[in-house]
Amino acid sequence: MKDSTDKIASWMQQNPGLFGKMVSLSFVVLGILIIIGAFRDWDWLYKPDDSYHNRWTIGQVSRYAGRTTARVIGFIGGLLLIIAGTVWSYKSFTKG
Repeated sequence: MKDSTDKIASWMQQNPGLFGKMVSLSFVVLGILIIIGAFRDWDWLYKPDDSYHNRWTIGQVSRYAGRTTARVIGFIGGLLLIIAGTVWSYKSFTKG
């Protein structure tokens, strides 16, 4: 496991431009999926969590503030991810 982690870290250091492009496009795709999930009301994404735990997820928001509020927050969060990913992609692809 340590060997593969070292290989990945080495690859990221050797290819920072490609790594930045991959991560920035992943932000855009994740934002699109979260927005689609908000419109389609995906249960796996917006179902209220059954129990309390110390990590805040969209399920915790759904549990305490309601599913509609969680979907609105998910939509806004998805937009922010798309905007951040688009800006990052633009910088990554125009930089060289």
